[in-house]
Amino acid sequence: MEILSPNSAILDKARELCTLILQSGEYRDNLAKINAFFEDDDAQKAYRAFSKLGETLHQKQHAGELTQADIDGYDKEMAALRDNPVAAGFLDAEETLNSLVSQISKLVGKSLELGRIPDPEELSDGGCCGGGCGCH
Repeated sequence: MEILSPNSAILDKARELCTLILQSGEYRDNLAKINAFFEDDDAQKAYRAFSKLGETLHQKQHAGELTQADIDGYDKEMAALRDNPVAAGFLDAEETLNSLVSQISKLVGKSLELGRIPDPEELSDGGCCGGGCGCH
């Protein structure tokens, strides 16, 4: 269900924001890191192997079978992945862009909730991810 008409002032401003983001140097730098990753078969292979290990350990954790050796192995593989500059760049770019989406979504959501632009402290979550993870 679409609430806003295609020529809504709100959507126009959202498009302006998107244009600003896409033209920013930070976005372009992160996009370059992502593109470099997709051109590097070794980095992709290492990332896929690490992702598969993460899925396996997630299953072990839910089954109550996760060991310290599993955790140590994961940390070792993460360090190896981070040693690959292309893979590390991809991970950093992914984290940065996901954080950007999260920050903007949080600002819009909190504005709608409060009926005003929130103060910075109202957007602070004390280092927590924001919910659903069990960290709070």
